[in-house]
Amino acid sequence: MSKPLPARHVHLDFHTSELIPDVGSAFNRKQFIAALKLGRINHLTVFAKCHHSWSYYPTKVGQPHPNLKRDLLGEQLAACRQAKVRAPIYYTAGWSATDAEQHPEWCVRKRDGDFHTMNYDPKAKPTDAKPSVSWKFLCVNTAYLDLMLAQTREICATYPVDGFFYDICFHERCFCATCSEQMTAAGVDLASDEATARWYTGRWLRFFVAARAAIAETHPEATVFFNGAANNDSPRELLEQQTHYELEDLPTTWGGYDKFPPRAKFMLRDGKAILAMSGKFHTQWGEFGGFKHPDAIRFEAASMIANGVTCSFGDQLHPHGEMDLGTYANIGAAYAYVEKIENYGPGGLPSASLGLWMTGLDRNSGPHRVGNDQGIANMLLEAQLDFEVVDAGCDLTRFQTIILTGTQCLDAEAAAKLDAYVLGGGSLLVIGESALDAAKQRLVLDVGAEYLGPARHDIDYLVAGKKLRDGIVSSPFLNYTAAMRVKPIAGAKVLATIKEPYFNRTYAHYCSHMNTCNRPEDAEHVGAIQHGRVILLPHLMGLMYFRDGARIHRDFTLNALRRLHTAPMVETTMPSCGRINLIHQPDQRRFVLHLLYGAPIQRGRALVIEDLPALRDIPVTVRLPVTVKRATLPLSKTKLKLKKAGKGALSLTVPEVACHEMVVFDY
Repeated sequence: MSKPLPARHVHLDFHTSELIPDVGSAFNRKQFIAALKLGRINHLTVFAKCHHSWSYYPTKVGQPHPNLKRDLLGEQLAACRQAKVRAPIYYTAGWSATDAEQHPEWCVRKRDGDFHTMNYDPKAKPTDAKPSVSWKFLCVNTAYLDLMLAQTREICATYPVDGFFYDICFHERCFCATCSEQMTAAGVDLASDEATARWYTGRWLRFFVAARAAIAETHPEATVFFNGAANNDSPRELLEQQTHYELEDLPTTWGGYDKFPPRAKFMLRDGKAILAMSGKFHTQWGEFGGFKHPDAIRFEAASMIANGVTCSFGDQLHPHGEMDLGTYANIGAAYAYVEKIENYGPGGLPSASLGLWMTGLDRNSGPHRVGNDQGIANMLLEAQLDFEVVDAGCDLTRFQTIILTGTQCLDAEAAAKLDAYVLGGGSLLVIGESALDAAKQRLVLDVGAEYLGPARHDIDYLVAGKKLRDGIVSSPFLNYTAAMRVKPIAGAKVLATIKEPYFNRTYAHYCSHMNTCNRPEDAEHVGAIQHGRVILLPHLMGLMYFRDGARIHRDFTLNALRRLHTAPMVETTMPSCGRINLIHQPDQRRFVLHLLYGAPIQRGRALVIEDLPALRDIPVTVRLPVTVKRATLPLSKTKLKLKKAGKGALSLTVPEVACHEMVVFDY
């Protein structure tokens, strides 16, 4: 792992309209530093150029904000130097409103020639209400690239540079005149989404390489991050240009609190330092006057450290330049706790005997791409079944069990590696279409089944056999997406059967308000098959759970998993909003078990963390690949009593989890 970045970061947004007067007029170095100290900040991103296209220093290359009263960037950087706060510099790439209006030839275009935008209507009247997060995209394959590189060099020649943060680096293709002409000359099929996206990835790569080179001319040690190109499905060549990752997940409104943990586990495999980015806002970026309660910030910050990464919370500076002390009091209340725990996560790696093979990482795998992965991850998180993210490049022998989450994902090489893993003693839970070949004609893994074809109906019903019925009704239960059709081969065991509906729901054929009821007889195809250490569940269980949230689908899937995964590295019993993560810090010769509890509540359009009740006497069993010397609660310096709990297992009781607790296992 690379050295972690400072753990207490704020991303200080400053997107300021030309209609706002007196920009920077109220900036005061003492007040600025006082806010940083109040917030316990040791890492702050400040702005050179914003989405309105304005620069906040006396640029000769770009366009200074027309109402700027001082060199705001320079004075902020000087204040950060005085406060010993690391200060990377923000520069917008993909959205730049004034540049877009002045240079329409720089704008990203769709195939039909229209502007490619985010929540922006080019035909709107000036008096129409403007949606949130509403911008035109700029193309990095035009002369706009020259402007960005020239201004990067100007900033590097003028100021001390700890790092650069380039924003909005994620649109996938462009059909502006320049791009269309170059793609045609290169023989790219303009009708192909895959071909045009691959070609435009090359344009992004050219920008990334050139920007890093421009910075390295004068500041070779500076970090460089391109926001929007650090996702699970980001092209590898773009990820390689990132010096570190900043994972922008606003849990209140951008996918919830369980989006971040599997993403962190996936990205940590690259060995780069990671910042987890949330916000101080009630909802999302750009919200002046929105406040998240400090308890919620503390819970989120603890979750970041627990997942092995450092903390970042977004703020938005008032155009006049005065820091909001209420904001920094809230952040400081959370960061006071982070100061106590920041050495117990970042720099370590997740450690589990369960591997989650994410199947939706192909950008062209359609709408199931996110749901299958996230739905299965949600099940595991809610059951406190800790996991690592794996793929064909990993040493699979470290894992007792691997889960394939649902989307067709295997080539011949990956399938052969998984078959060898099972022959070597591993266990495999195969969900949905994971084991189908690319043409979806046959199964490429030895799962004890013959593929009959896709589903014949829109929905179907499962009847769990006795071995999967723990906590589940014996009646047929509804699946909102029907399973692909498979039947067992000789020697395989049927663990669940399927009943089909009488017909699909159409205007010509329907029954009652929603779905058609089931036929009484079993279908030829089945709902769960076990073949040795392999279980196949042909329904898209993750996708259904992600979309519909039925507990019965989660419990059915976990019942199947527990038949295979009999020796997790951590076992505990917490409510479904309890979260655990085991981090290995080999340099310190210790494992750290993080336990969190905070129940998000849906209030209007936002998820809110409010109640942080204490959980008491939490039973924990661990199976660690080392000889444990002792188990302690480091914050209270309490030594916990360890008991043997079977072969290679130790048990203990954690007295209390109030928001967050850690158990350190020294070896």
